[in-house]
Amino acid sequence: MRNHRNPNRSVAMFPSQSRRDFFFAGGTGIFGLTMPQLLQARAAAPAKKAKADHVIVVWLGGGPPHQDMFDLKPNAPAEIRGEYKPIDTNVPGIQIGELLPRLAKNADKYTILRSVGINSEKWEHGGGQYWLTGNPRKTGVTPAYPMYGNVVSKLRPAPKDVPTFVAFGDIDNHAYGLKQNYLGPTVDPIVFQPDDAKSEVKGMLVPPVGLELSAFDRRESLRQSLDTQLRGLEDPLVGGMDKFQQTAFDLLRSPKLRTALEIEREPLKVAERYGKNSHGKRVLAARRLVEAGVPFVYTHFESNWDHHGQNFRACKDKLPVLDKAVASLLEDLSATGMLERTIVMVLGEMGRTPKINKDAGRDHWGTCQSVLVAGGGFAGGAVVGATDKHAAYVVDKYYPVESFGRTIYHLLGIDPDQTLLALDNRPHRLIGEDTPLIKEAIA
Repeated sequence: MRNHRNPNRSVAMFPSQSRRDFFFAGGTGIFGLTMPQLLQARAAAPAKKAKADHVIVVWLGGGPPHQDMFDLKPNAPAEIRGEYKPIDTNVPGIQIGELLPRLAKNADKYTILRSVGINSEKWEHGGGQYWLTGNPRKTGVTPAYPMYGNVVSKLRPAPKDVPTFVAFGDIDNHAYGLKQNYLGPTVDPIVFQPDDAKSEVKGMLVPPVGLELSAFDRRESLRQSLDTQLRGLEDPLVGGMDKFQQTAFDLLRSPKLRTALEIEREPLKVAERYGKNSHGKRVLAARRLVEAGVPFVYTHFESNWDHHGQNFRACKDKLPVLDKAVASLLEDLSATGMLERTIVMVLGEMGRTPKINKDAGRDHWGTCQSVLVAGGGFAGGAVVGATDKHAAYVVDKYYPVESFGRTIYHLLGIDPDQTLLALDNRPHRLIGEDTPLIKEAIA
């Protein structure tokens, strides 16, 4: 099967168009002509009773240090406990790290999972990415298991005036193939940068100052010109694409979507609460998107959390930024009542080693980590599980990643044991292992 996303082939076929214009003509910039395929998946399946309609993922790429955030051990030796102290939250008996004071005031809104892990001390980034799928990575094999957002796109598509799955920032920051999931490109997210004025994708979704709608119309004219030439190709992928391409352009011009992405509409005080930085802007935009009806939003909370060196300096820089953004998100969703139907999860690829290394860093650790979950059927003011005196091993209520994925699907009203067909017609269970729900985390 030929690949119409090959940029070299595209430029050769249409020498009069620039490579940049050709990518724009497809509807998403980086996705070329394949973005309209996203819309071919919009055949909704019968739903179980769902507790959640929306999901916001705050992804901490690289693996954040649970010992300095949500599972501090103040009585451990200095080479274990680190520099930061625990503080009380607004829930008696629950403490978190001192660099998260606003989250401490909102502990009644979330649950901390302290006993989840991959059951392996040595763990690398690629494997850890399966926190986003609920299944172990297929080592050296693509396509990968679909992310939760891919499955929502397949089974619970959004109304036609908003996308189902939006991603702010790179999903696959360690290049391990999550973008090539077995359900195919029709369920891929729309990926863009909300804070980058030079972002071509932002240029398609939210016209910057001076770019009028007529520019979109010109790009659509270019698309129509390309379509005319594409019809001459004998390839089954081309047939029937016109309808989906037109729908894609309609989506990109949707007033609801464009308004949701105009975060400058927020009062200055709100923007300052989230943080006037790229991280705060992404989380604020995620909130506005779910308010507009987008089911699934992933935000890569930028900056590498892989602190092999200078962990405590990095925490001092990053944790206050995370604290402001996530606390503001929880406060605002709670105030409007949307938290009840919106899952918020804050997590990364793995935990970190208990012992601090010679470079004042913490290395990879897979046996346990901490995950924050809130809303959408998750309980508030709770902690699930416990680790030993060094936050190294689970000693109470261990749950594997498959249980986490199973719980997410359960709250979304999606049967985690159902079978979906891959592009090669091979059947796959959504969650491959028979693992229990994390019932203690469910309200």
